[in-house]
Amino acid sequence: MAKESTFNPEHQATHTSSKVVAALERISEAFRVMLWQEAKQYGISPIQVQILTYLLHYPEKLKTVTHLAAHFNMTKATVSDAIKSIAAKGFVKRKEDSEDSRSHSLHLTREGKALARKVERFAEPMEISVQKMGPEKQSGILEQLLYLIQDLNGQLVITPQRMCLNCRFYEKKGKLHYCNLVNAFLKAGDLRVDCPEFRMPAG
Repeated sequence: MAKESTFNPEHQATHTSSKVVAALERISEAFRVMLWQEAKQYGISPIQVQILTYLLHYPEKLKTVTHLAAHFNMTKATVSDAIKSIAAKGFVKRKEDSEDSRSHSLHLTREGKALARKVERFAEPMEISVQKMGPEKQSGILEQLLYLIQDLNGQLVITPQRMCLNCRFYEKKGKLHYCNLVNAFLKAGDLRVDCPEFRMPAG
């Protein structure tokens, strides 16, 4: 017997997990819509909006094609093509590694920074909606989403993210979250999706 589709409304009516998946799919659609609207306004592509936003905020050591590809779950070729396009428009420049001429980092030009500050606001409608939930609900949703992301990492659906649950400093103590870097328990709302101090587990 064939498995019922998650997207069949009749199946969803009696399967909460399917309704959750369908709801997440609608949210992903919202992100696509917001990205497309912002991208069209400035004559660039959605992934270029994301790349510009990334380069505006991340440290130099992470501003490479390799890190961008891992962050956005795309191939290096796809990321390289997107970068070539915005570099040709004068928004991005490459900087060679002083210790390895084959490597380089990516930097926004003055025009690129100005554009990045405009397009990074694409998710504001989503932010406004989340803020209406209140701190406690936000924390609960964050915790559950991180568990979901971690499980998808385990299934190799997406690349491991730089979040608390994947970090060598993280430890689960009973039902509580603990960070061995700061030697403190973390509330659900303290968990990070992308932590500057993230370190991959040893081994």
